[in-house]
Order: sequence, then C-alpha cells, then structure tokens
Amino acid sequence: MVERHPSELIINDLFIEGQGLPRSNRLTHAANFDHVFKHAQRSRDRFFTILYCHNDLGYPRLGLAIAKKRIRHAVARNRLKRIIRNSFRHAKNQLLGVDIVIMARDQSEPAVNRDLFASLEQHWRAVARTNRT
Repeated sequence: MVERHPSELIINDLFIEGQGLPRSNRLTHAANFDHVFKHAQRSRDRFFTILYCHNDLGYPRLGLAIAKKRIRHAVARNRLKRIIRNSFRHAKNQLLGVDIVIMARDQSEPAVNRDLFASLEQHWRAVARTNRT
C-alpha cells in the first residue's frame, strides 16, 4: 500500500469516515473560547488567524470561528471547517496541552486546499514551538 501525504488526503478525501474529531479535542463551551481570546498568543498569515493558549489537560482542543461576514457562503465555510479539522487531526500529536481557536480570513475562501493545508501545517509548527514547556 502506498502511503499518502496528509495534504493528498485533504484534497482527495475531505472527510474520511470514522476519523472525525472526538469531542474531547473540541472547545465546546463559550467560557473555553473566552479564555483563549483573553490569554491568546497569535499566529497569522493571509488565510488564517490562530489564537492559542496553554491548557492543563495534556491534550489539544480546537475551536472554529468562521464568520459569515468573512466567508459568506455556507458551502465555503463548511469546506474550510473540514480542512481545518482534518489538518488538526493529523497534527494533534505534536500539539499537547493547548487550546486553539482558528478564524478564517478573506483570502481563505478562494484558496486551493493544498495552500490551506500548507498554511495550517506552518501554524501547527509555530504553536508546537511556542507551547513547549
């Protein structure tokens, strides 16, 4: 069997059955989002703004803030969310003990999946580098 790079999985299989993001790896309450917004470090490029802060849980959690104001069409918002969740799922082993909120920027809507995935990989490396304790 040929190993595929995660970006190929994103492009060819936007959602792979049975490999969703577990509830434990999601920010599920407004208080969690508020904590990240108040204590955040930032990583930003033309596609995404990433806010992140340390948590004491020992595992990463992801929250998405994809605004209708930025990404008007539901299809595009859902596509971005699938790409972000899939990328996070592949990178979560290097992101221990961090809460992350991702906000999409205007340039992310017309971007191709490969560029979005590469952008997220750079963000994950930056978060992992600054979150080492």
